[in-house]
Amino acid sequence: MHGLRIWRASICFLSACACFLPASSRVLYRPAAGNRPPQISIKGDLVQADLEAFTAIAETARQGAATFMANRGMSAPPPGMGFVNVTLDSRGGSIWVAMSIGRIIRKDSFMTRVEVGASCVSACVYLLAAGQGRYVGGRVGVHRPYLPNDGVTSARAKRAQYAGIHAQTRQYLEEMGLPTSLHDRMMQTPPDRVSWLSSQDLSTYGLTKMIPPPSRPAVP
Repeated sequence: MHGLRIWRASICFLSACACFLPASSRVLYRPAAGNRPPQISIKGDLVQADLEAFTAIAETARQGAATFMANRGMSAPPPGMGFVNVTLDSRGGSIWVAMSIGRIIRKDSFMTRVEVGASCVSACVYLLAAGQGRYVGGRVGVHRPYLPNDGVTSARAKRAQYAGIHAQTRQYLEEMGLPTSLHDRMMQTPPDRVSWLSSQDLSTYGLTKMIPPPSRPAVP
């Protein structure tokens, strides 16, 4: 009888905990509420599953943004703006996943944000760079991509891999309208170190791009 009570208590505890578990441990969606637009948050190291999750959630966010605008009498956001915020708190991960998600962010004119207390490091910076507007209140750090030694890939093949990564990441940042000096800063920093960017660095590299509110029509 005592064991039965413990079993029942355990089931109740696990059921209560389940109510607080997020739908995804990495990519989460928060719908619009009041004057707050839809938000997608990306946390943790980037893996392939995050691309699949983000692709699905982005569609929901686009629909949420359309409703958000319709409730305010707008058929489209003001030029250069989007009504979906993507908040970032990640140490990096797959650069290929980051660039794929980044292209979705740019295509849909989402905004990217690193809030106070959050960090955006390594591959995460490719997400930040994709925002139509970008805000940084936390820390941003860069370094050169890392390829683990698998004991099979020859030095020559690894150099070719690095050359491919170098070319594609440079092209991506140019695609996002950022200066090649940011790519140079990344490649100059060893993969086992982090070069933390100052406020001046963020401005110089174009990683802080606040969108001004639309101007109001002049009153006759």
